[in-house]
Amino acid sequence: MPFLKDKEKLQTRSKQLIHLSNKNGARKSVYNIWNDKYVGEWKDNIKKGKGACLTRTQRLYEGDWKDNFRDGYGVFCLPKEDNTFILEYRGEWKKGLQCGFGQKHYKDKGYYLGNLKNSKRHGWGEMWYSNGGYYIGHWENDLRHGGGMWVRSDGNRYEGSWNTDLKHGKGRFFHLNTGQMQEGVWKTDICIYSVVVDIPYRQSAVLPTPYPIPIVMLQKPNEVCADEDTKMLFKNSMPCEHICCRTNNVTVK
Repeated sequence: MPFLKDKEKLQTRSKQLIHLSNKNGARKSVYNIWNDKYVGEWKDNIKKGKGACLTRTQRLYEGDWKDNFRDGYGVFCLPKEDNTFILEYRGEWKKGLQCGFGQKHYKDKGYYLGNLKNSKRHGWGEMWYSNGGYYIGHWENDLRHGGGMWVRSDGNRYEGSWNTDLKHGKGRFFHLNTGQMQEGVWKTDICIYSVVVDIPYRQSAVLPTPYPIPIVMLQKPNEVCADEDTKMLFKNSMPCEHICCRTNNVTVK
């Protein structure tokens, strides 16, 4: 009979079930053993392409997938009490972690825009803090590290080197509320040597100092300050006394 020619195409019930269980292309809803819900594209039983996953804790990811991982561009949201979602991260992913360029929102209303590695701030980025502060510069392992500028909520700012979230190395601190600029060397967030000068238009500061920094007769002030810079930056043993070199020219003590 003619239909016998297609005998090889006939499948047993078990083979049909196996075929149905193979996931390829778009699927409407697939649940895993932890009750996470995935809606999206598959290839050979692996999440690959575009898809959305809602976890049992109601955390939502929508975006690209590769080899069962969030990989590519995607959006990650957290649940709110009113059954809506609030954005936590939007940007690039790699093997399930936030890697590349993205924007990240924190629970305290802080906001980060820049590069990430292993879901931590890493590389160049900007951070707006909930207390009104702002930082732009380099990061390493979620900490300010390298060159960067920190603007405090009162407007005063530091520009210079950082090490594990602390001011460390050469830098400048602008006391804009009183009208001075302090340049020197910091170690573990403490200034150990500095030169202080009046900034132009000191009297336009919010709380200007009553008098300008006086001119002090000191021979070769630039050489003195350069020697102190070298001493503080390149010698392992640093003196305990804090050295303050004031110049408007210069006072050293």
